[in-house]
Amino acid sequence: MKKGIRTLTFYLPQFHRVAENDEWWGEGFTEWTALRKAEPLYEGHKQPIRPLNNNYYNLLEKSTMEWQSSLMKKYGIDGQCFYHYYFKDGRKILEKPAENLLQWKEIDMPFCFCWANGRWARTWSNLEGNSWADKFENKSKSTDCGVLIEQNYGREEEWKAHFEYLLPFFSDDRYIKINGSPVFLFYHPDTIPCLPQMIDYWNKLAQENQLQTFYFIGMHSYKNLHGLDALVLQAPHMVWKLEPAIDGIHFIDYDLLWENICRKSLINGNKTYYCGVPNLDDTPRRGRHDGVLFKNFSIDSFYKGMCEIYKKSLKVNNEFVFINSWNEWGEGMQLEPDEEYGYGKLDAVLRAQKDVLETDDGFISTDNREVSEGYAENNAINSYFATAQCFDRWMELRERNIRVSDYLKRYDITQVAVYGYGMLGKHLIGELEEQNIKIAYIIDRDYRKQSLRYEIRNPQDNLPQVDAIIVTVVDEFDNIYQSLKSRVNSQFFSLFEIVSEL
Repeated sequence: MKKGIRTLTFYLPQFHRVAENDEWWGEGFTEWTALRKAEPLYEGHKQPIRPLNNNYYNLLEKSTMEWQSSLMKKYGIDGQCFYHYYFKDGRKILEKPAENLLQWKEIDMPFCFCWANGRWARTWSNLEGNSWADKFENKSKSTDCGVLIEQNYGREEEWKAHFEYLLPFFSDDRYIKINGSPVFLFYHPDTIPCLPQMIDYWNKLAQENQLQTFYFIGMHSYKNLHGLDALVLQAPHMVWKLEPAIDGIHFIDYDLLWENICRKSLINGNKTYYCGVPNLDDTPRRGRHDGVLFKNFSIDSFYKGMCEIYKKSLKVNNEFVFINSWNEWGEGMQLEPDEEYGYGKLDAVLRAQKDVLETDDGFISTDNREVSEGYAENNAINSYFATAQCFDRWMELRERNIRVSDYLKRYDITQVAVYGYGMLGKHLIGELEEQNIKIAYIIDRDYRKQSLRYEIRNPQDNLPQVDAIIVTVVDEFDNIYQSLKSRVNSQFFSLFEIVSEL
């Protein structure tokens, strides 16, 4: 009998036409556009990749999802993790496939969401965010700043609107849960300054709507974030080592990548899920500009690697194994059948399950060495960069005559306490004084510090209620929020959250 590990694959809902893609990348652009126009960049380069039987499907067609559901059942895929693109003002992109699935109750496709919470940006802008196709970008618009859709998070009003949009999905019997708790992933949790408060609020809303509290999973994170139940070591991005570019292309040895995956242990002591990757070649999107692809890929290596992470997952009692991905055709990471390998990658997953999850002994590992992903030694560096990034954004706002008080006034905040009497704290106090925001007191672990105008309290002291506590120790906001939220009935804001939202 198959042991209790569910295999989930990341699912890209990009294979249908939307107005934004028409505007940004060209009329009728979908992921298939980049794939069809791919070309070999060196001798022996296997491009373009073609789906088996020229199945360039449309995700808005019911028959497509019925076909995908049947493939999942046949080859041991237990659920799809849909990338979810949602922005502060309620704007959504590529949402129709999941919305259709919600209506097509007869399609047995278990699913959950991964909130791809970055901004959308053009690659040439050097801004972090989702970008789709370097080769199709129009670089001639000198007035284009490169931001296609900005991402902000707001406060409770915006969080509630997002939750209410997702509530019908969470309530669906097919939505993936752990012990009744809906599973929800954050693609970049470290970039959400208000994440602890948002998580608390969503859990409150879940209980008010007869749901259990969530099971939250973070990706691309090395921090010990409060409120997250686990992290995913997503391959290849969190484990790859790029070789120097040759004519603009970076290569990764596929066997070495699997060695790196299999040697990793817990991320900073957190519960960690492991992730396999069936192949990679993103040159259809990138062209010769920083394209990345695997060398030495083989079905046998993929099979052996999947055996290893199933075994590791059994060892630590993990509920899930992830695969990146079901249908990232533009990056060559698809499990779906193609002309070259047919159903070979799907079959490799099924064989690995049978050889590990359906036997008593399982696959015998050839290398049991593990590396603990602890990043405590980088705390000082991380603290410096978090502070510097916050200060840089803040100074940009001041140059545009935008003040922290502008944000506070949105929420009728007139009296605050400032946590942290370091560099950022002192600058904040000076700015708030200029803008007639009352500062009730300062909180600092070194309560022996001296202030000519304000009382400095130890975090363990009695903390009188104020409209808001603004935390200037931005790299420790999560810990500070967790330690104080039950002791003082005030709103909490990270200074980084404020300058980001502004």
